[in-house]
Amino acid sequence: MRLDPDFVDAPPRRDPSAPPEDFPSATPQERLDTARRMRGADTGQFGPVPAPGVDRKEIEIPTRAGSIRARVYHPQTGVDGPGFVVWVHGGGFVLGDLDTSEHTAAELARTAGLPVVSLHYRRAPEHPYPAAIEDAQDAVRWLTGPDGAAVGVTGPFAVAGDSAGASVSLALCQLATRGECPRPAFALAAYPDVDHVDVRAAAGNQIGLLFERSYLPDDAVRTDPLVSPVLAAPEVLADLPPTLLLIAELDAFREGEEAFAERARAAGAPLSVLTANGMPHGFLDQTWHSPVARRLAVAAFAAVGHGVREAR
Repeated sequence: MRLDPDFVDAPPRRDPSAPPEDFPSATPQERLDTARRMRGADTGQFGPVPAPGVDRKEIEIPTRAGSIRARVYHPQTGVDGPGFVVWVHGGGFVLGDLDTSEHTAAELARTAGLPVVSLHYRRAPEHPYPAAIEDAQDAVRWLTGPDGAAVGVTGPFAVAGDSAGASVSLALCQLATRGECPRPAFALAAYPDVDHVDVRAAAGNQIGLLFERSYLPDDAVRTDPLVSPVLAAPEVLADLPPTLLLIAELDAFREGEEAFAERARAAGAPLSVLTANGMPHGFLDQTWHSPVARRLAVAAFAAVGHGVREAR
């Protein structure tokens, strides 16, 4: 396996105050603060902010813990009927915000031809599991009620996300099978980490391990299927909504994702898999710069639009 030669990955902007790449002398909080500054500095490299082709509105969504910020994108080409998408950004449950996901959420709105509501859930370590899932669950309940119509979203909806956001999307689908969340018409899970049982210390990825410990300080919850969807019961998997699993061929999470797909299909789940050959984890961030990444994103996002329209 090798990186697609046509893939363009904009290099991150280096924070001059950052310690070396492996953060050998920093405290855990210093590492997190540096990672957040570096991620924020990358924002403009993912595409122009504000992104073109969409109208946007900032909103606040009430939750059991208070409220979260969200951003609603409406494609300027218009929409052909009811339906919308809830987008949950990635970032290891620690990084990311509405601006770092601006270009991806806008691309989704333009390609799917639907309004997109991008959520800024509470992040670890300040708010570990299950804060992100609870915020998204509360947001979906609010958006599918009368308040959603007030911000321009009605009808069937999809949940979609990348990396940590994809894991949250799969958790929402599981909650829907229990009757604890409105049921999505479709789900897109782009390179999720579906197996948190194994701590990745052996991989030598110190910042990745720090994110794991920040989100999951209690090892006992790692076997919860909301944390590790690969462990979901067959009857839960069978009841999932139509789902597209987007796998990046060069992703360290690929083995777990393939195991999840195998178990879901064996249970009878309506799950499709799109493998992005030659792509690394996080490639959706680069669709503004990389034509091959954009082609894959357009295929996945078009499937989201089709899934919602099928449910009208």
